Amino acid sequence: MRRALRLLAAVLLSGFASPSVGQTIFDGPSVESAELRVDLRPRGEDRFAIRLTDKTTGRQVDYEFDGEGANDPEPFLMVEGQYCNTSVILLTIEFPWRHSLPQYARVLDTYAFRATDLAYIDMAAGSVTDIALLDSSEIAAEDMAMQPSILVQCISDEGGSPFRFQVKTNN
Repeated sequence: MRRALRLLAAVLLSGFASPSVGQTIFDGPSVESAELRVDLRPRGEDRFAIRLTDKTTGRQVDYEFDGEGANDPEPFLMVEGQYCNTSVILLTIEFPWRHSLPQYARVLDTYAFRATDLAYIDMAAGSVTDIALLDSSEIAAEDMAMQPSILVQCISDEGGSPFRFQVKTNN
């Protein structure tokens, strides 16, 4: 009985020590899934870097971006999905509130990366939940009012960016 309990405890603890399939672990400036690790690091004043590491291939890529008045954002949400027939990773990051802002407001930006080669695609000002699920050309005119504030426009550019984000207008 004791041996069975020790074995059960070892199995449970090993599951907590590393991300399981479908599990995402957020830890300060990093987020990790079973296949991917993302680290956010400051790069000077008002700039930060996103490092993506594919844990299966060992491939690492770094991208540097302007901050929203800060250089120390943290991951807020990470989603893998399909847009425009392309597997993508959507990473929403949260910038810390600064006293210089007129009111408390959560500042969220979402960065899109192609899952196959970790190439940067585009950035949207807002959370993953503010992004439409369909190509804007597939949305019927009468349904446009129900769509989130950020639309996706597919681009038929071979080898280039598969899509870009666009802010929905009232027109």
